[in-house]
Formats: sequence, C-alpha cells, structure tokens
Amino acid sequence: RRLVESLLSPAVQVPEPACVAEVAPRLTSEEVEQIFIDHVPGVKKFLYRGHAGQHSLKYMAAVYSDGWRAFRGTPLHDHLTRLMRVIVHHGRDHPAEAAPRLREVADAFKDCQAVQARVVEQVGLRILGVSADFKGLVTQLIGEYKALALRMLAAERLAQGLAKDRDAAPTHYENRLTADIGPSIGADAADVRRAVLDDHAAKRFRRLAGPDAAEAVARCRQLFDLDALLGALVAEVNREVAKAPQQSLAAQFLRWVDETLALKHAVLDEVAFARADIDAPLAFCVLEVLYRGAPDAPAGERFRNVAIDDLFGNPVNEQLADWTPRNSSEASPSAALAAALPATGARPLPGTASAPRSSWASSAPSTTRSSLGAGPRCCLAAAAA
Repeated sequence: RRLVESLLSPAVQVPEPACVAEVAPRLTSEEVEQIFIDHVPGVKKFLYRGHAGQHSLKYMAAVYSDGWRAFRGTPLHDHLTRLMRVIVHHGRDHPAEAAPRLREVADAFKDCQAVQARVVEQVGLRILGVSADFKGLVTQLIGEYKALALRMLAAERLAQGLAKDRDAAPTHYENRLTADIGPSIGADAADVRRAVLDDHAAKRFRRLAGPDAAEAVARCRQLFDLDALLGALVAEVNREVAKAPQQSLAAQFLRWVDETLALKHAVLDEVAFARADIDAPLAFCVLEVLYRGAPDAPAGERFRNVAIDDLFGNPVNEQLADWTPRNSSEASPSAALAAALPATGARPLPGTASAPRSSWASSAPSTTRSSLGAGPRCCLAAAAA
C-alpha cells in the first residue's frame, strides 16, 4: 500500500520530452502518401473514425505539412508536427525497419486527433533514440500502468453514470481525468500536457475538483495493477542482454546492479551469467529502493539464501562479503556484469516514450508483500516479447 502511494504521486513522473529540433518538410503530399502505401497494406482503405470518404491517408499527409488543427496556437503544435516529419522521413530513409512504426501511426489516424498525437509523439521519440537510465525506464513502465489505471477509472465512472460519452472509445473522457488528476498521481507529463489541450474534453465533461478529485485519485490507486507491473518488470529485466537493445531495461538493470547492490552476483542466472534472474518479490524490493530509498523487507526475507538487507547494503560478515554463486569460481561480480553487458554509446535524456508492454487488464489487484510468491511471475505476453 505504501509503495503504491509512493508510485502514484507527483514525485514519480516521466518528465516532458526535450524540444525537438526543427524538421523541415521535404516531401510532397503524394510522396508522403506513397511511403505509407508502400509499407502499410490496405492503408488506402483506412477511414477516419469509420466515416465514408474520409480517408486517413489525406489526413496524414496534411499533418506532415501543416500539423494538427487541434493544437495550433499551442506549444505542442511545432513539437508534434516535427515528430510526424521525423517518422515519415525515417520511413523513406530506412525502409527495412519502417513498416511496424508506420503501421502504428496509420492505425492511430483512424481515430481522433488526441489519439493521433499520442501515438506520433511516442513513435517519433523512439525513432530519435531518446533514452533513459534504469530508473527512468522503470518510471516509464510505471507510467504505462498509471495510464491503464486511468483508463479503467474512466470506464468505471462511465458505467456508473458519473459521466456520459457518446464515443465508443472514451479517449476524451480519459483525457478529462488525466488533466484533472494526472498531476496528483504522477501521470506522464506529456500525457497531462496533451490532455489539458484537449478541447473536446474541456467542453464535454465537468472538471473534477475538490473532494471529487480526491476520491478519483484514491480509486485510481486502488485500480493500479501492481502485480502486472511487477510481472512486466521481471520479464523485461530477465531478458538475455545480448539479445536486448543497449538501452533496454535488461541492460540498464545490470548497470544499476553494478552501481547499487553489495552482492552483485546474486541477481545473475547461475548457469551462463548472461542475464539477470530475479522474481517478483525482489522486483518489489527494487521498486522500494528506487522510489522509497530502501527496501522495507521483513528481517527474515531472503533472495537465494541472502538476506535482503545484505543484498542491498553492506555485508555484515566475511562469508557474505565473499559470497559468489555455485558456478562462479573465478570471475568477480563486476567482471561478470561487464561480460553480460553490451557496449553502449547512448546518452540518457529525459522524457522517453516507450511501446506498451502489456495488455490492458480488467480488474483491480490487491497486492501485499505476502502475496508475491516465487512461483509463476505473471509475465504478460507483450512484456516478454
């Protein structure tokens, strides 16, 4: 409970991304459309919100050239327009890897401008390689589950008749909630900024304030799926580093371990030392260290027969100080970590957007430390991909 309150607070938030440098339009509308046609099968038939005759292709070309009408006159207009151009130019210059990203954007243009802007910002920043350290990447992952909790809260309030939305996908009501209570739970700053500028949300829905807002914040914390977050974190961290991107959670976790843990070997797999091998209870402790300063583990809690306090602190005796896994007789902890880690030249920058790592859940968990067993790790399919 205390961990969830810490995670869903203004202190744990992905900051707004840095300004994107000027990107001039280099292509005609016909050339922009052709890039999507070449990489997204069936895109010629994509319709804006299913309206006959309103083809998504022409809207994508118009946004590339002039941006979104909904954001004109706001600080977001140039930022988002430049990111759309980054995506299109990347599609032209790197055709071998362009299809998934262009498909993601094309699908977004079937929906409203709020959805389009969110996806373009996420995809554009990924292409630019904006990166973060381990804590920053975990904060991004937490942000995804905050967004999930807000979506669940929106669906619940609509079902209860606390608001009415004529849209099948209640994006604008979700933005209303994000604008009103997002800052209180530390929702991603970019999401809050876009939500505040959502004119439809402002006109169609009553603003939450005072006791209503406080009640919504409390309910959002109840809906936050800590079990799923821990499962996704375990799945990401335990990936084989050699097969993971340099700025992945798996690689950054091992760097964080080298800087943070007293007994570094304890988190490596005991066969090849090629990856981390942690479970949900240890992931819980990692979150406590990152966002509460220290693990709040009971005195008897252990990981691989090592007390949690010894793992994260200074070993209290020589046996612990010299501890290594059974299959390690020669490599030092730092050497094993160095061997597992790929070389990296990326520089950390704030505000990374990341692809979703899990499917949206439909029920609220009730997570306590005692409920986190060492059995199945609730690894979601999308998290493990």
